[in-house]
Amino acid sequence: MTDEQHDVDDRHDSIVVEGDDKDHVFPPSELDPFTPEPDPSEKARTALWIALAIVVVMIVAVLIAIVR
Repeated sequence: MTDEQHDVDDRHDSIVVEGDDKDHVFPPSELDPFTPEPDPSEKARTALWIALAIVVVMIVAVLIAIVR
Protein backbone atom coordinates (compact mmCIF):
# COMPACT_ATOMS: atom_id res chain seq x y z
CA MET A 1 0.00 0.00 0.00
CA THR A 2 1.11 3.51 -0.65
CA ASP A 3 0.65 6.43 1.69
CA GLU A 4 0.17 8.86 -1.17
CA GLN A 5 -2.90 11.06 -1.21
CA HIS A 6 -4.12 12.60 -4.40
CA ASP A 7 -4.64 16.33 -4.57
CA VAL A 8 -8.35 17.00 -4.15
CA ASP A 9 -9.97 20.39 -4.59
CA ASP A 10 -12.22 21.41 -1.70
CA ARG A 11 -14.82 22.63 -4.19
CA HIS A 12 -14.66 21.18 -7.63
CA ASP A 13 -18.18 21.71 -8.91
CA SER A 14 -17.48 23.76 -12.01
CA ILE A 15 -17.89 22.14 -15.38
CA VAL A 16 -14.82 21.71 -17.54
CA VAL A 17 -15.72 22.48 -21.13
CA GLU A 18 -13.38 22.12 -24.04
CA GLY A 19 -13.75 23.47 -27.54
CA ASP A 20 -15.57 26.54 -28.84
CA ASP A 21 -17.69 26.99 -25.69
CA LYS A 22 -14.86 26.98 -23.16
CA ASP A 23 -15.46 30.67 -22.30
CA HIS A 24 -19.09 29.96 -21.31
CA VAL A 25 -18.32 28.01 -18.14
CA PHE A 26 -20.32 29.17 -15.13
CA PRO A 27 -18.47 29.71 -11.85
CA PRO A 28 -19.38 27.49 -8.92
CA SER A 29 -22.42 28.53 -6.93
CA GLU A 30 -22.11 30.33 -3.61
CA LEU A 31 -21.74 28.22 -0.49
CA ASP A 32 -24.73 29.79 1.27
CA PRO A 33 -27.76 29.96 -1.07
CA PHE A 34 -30.03 31.52 1.61
CA THR A 35 -31.39 34.92 0.66
CA PRO A 36 -33.72 36.51 3.22
CA GLU A 37 -37.08 37.76 2.06
CA PRO A 38 -37.53 41.53 1.96
CA ASP A 39 -39.78 43.14 4.55
CA PRO A 40 -43.43 43.43 3.50
CA SER A 41 -44.53 46.78 2.15
CA GLU A 42 -46.51 49.25 4.25
CA LYS A 43 -49.62 48.49 2.18
CA ALA A 44 -49.35 44.76 2.91
CA ARG A 45 -48.75 45.40 6.61
CA THR A 46 -51.86 47.63 6.76
CA ALA A 47 -53.98 44.97 5.02
CA LEU A 48 -52.77 42.40 7.55
CA TRP A 49 -53.82 44.56 10.51
CA ILE A 50 -57.24 45.28 8.95
CA ALA A 51 -57.84 41.56 8.35
CA LEU A 52 -56.79 40.79 11.91
CA ALA A 53 -59.17 43.44 13.27
CA ILE A 54 -62.06 41.98 11.24
CA VAL A 55 -61.35 38.49 12.59
CA VAL A 56 -61.26 39.79 16.18
CA VAL A 57 -64.59 41.64 15.70
CA MET A 58 -66.19 38.49 14.26
CA ILE A 59 -64.96 36.37 17.20
CA VAL A 60 -66.32 38.90 19.69
CA ALA A 61 -69.67 38.97 17.85
CA VAL A 62 -69.92 35.17 17.94
CA LEU A 63 -69.05 35.08 21.65
CA ILE A 64 -71.71 37.71 22.42
CA ALA A 65 -74.29 35.72 20.43
CA ILE A 66 -73.41 32.54 22.34
CA VAL A 67 -73.64 34.23 25.74
CA ARG A 68 -77.10 35.72 25.08
